[in-house]
Amino acid sequence: MAITSTTTITTLQEKVIGAARLTLKDDVLAIKSSFQVQRGRPGMDDTYNSPKLPGVTAVGLTEGVDMVSESMTDTNVAVSATEVGVSVELTNKMLRTVHGEEFMRKAGVAMGSAINVKQEQDLATLIDGFSNVVGLDGSSGTLGQLGAGLAQLRNNSEPISEAMFRKVSAVLHPYTWHDISQQLFPTGSGDAHAPMTAQTNGKSGDVMDKYFPVGRYFNTPVKVSTNLVTSSNDVRNGIWHEDAGLMYEFMPATLEVDDSDKSMRSKELSMVIDYGYGELNDGFGREWDTDATAPTS
Repeated sequence: MAITSTTTITTLQEKVIGAARLTLKDDVLAIKSSFQVQRGRPGMDDTYNSPKLPGVTAVGLTEGVDMVSESMTDTNVAVSATEVGVSVELTNKMLRTVHGEEFMRKAGVAMGSAINVKQEQDLATLIDGFSNVVGLDGSSGTLGQLGAGLAQLRNNSEPISEAMFRKVSAVLHPYTWHDISQQLFPTGSGDAHAPMTAQTNGKSGDVMDKYFPVGRYFNTPVKVSTNLVTSSNDVRNGIWHEDAGLMYEFMPATLEVDDSDKSMRSKELSMVIDYGYGELNDGFGREWDTDATAPTS
């Protein structure tokens, strides 16, 4: 069966691949953008080996006495890439009954969205796997829990510097975002960690100046995602440094068009990407458990 690559079809590459790179579904890469991402180059293997170095300790010295050397060996973390794909079929008749060029763009958006959502959902399992947890299933999210997670990360041996801490992000479900927004601008009073009256200070504005996809809490990006792991009526939000986990994109998304099966009178579009993901440093992240009950006020 003959396959025609879009690398030789300029119009389809523009209409479909171009559109796929500008997807607007809730596939904004809130989770992926918060983890370390490595991309493959020609000559690289489909397994990425990430060295994990231990810490070293400085000690006091005595003049004239030789220093004692520490042995340093790395613990390798291997992340293997596998294929992920999506395929759609468009009949020739259907393409004649719609605005063909616009429909092809929308097909690219839909396929790119599917790939992005799959990546987000895969990486969300790393958040669900963090050993340390703040918050509680069945309870509303609070700013205190967010602050507790950040404080616990700050107390780690790493990340220790201000520059490293700038790579810490929080990603939460829209319903958890609603919980914390009510503590800054509450409809009532007396909630845990909530002010008795709505706040109008600059810090509240920093957090709530944007609903989607990100605000900031004490300069920590707070991102919203619907792709987090849920369990019953609860959700696994997270707070983590980018080196808590890794995504290895061995091959970028490619699109192929197959119109060789003339009896089907259709075109098949196939988009494939090759990637893997894995945890690097469990202590660099905190799972943040809250309920995921739809708010009514």
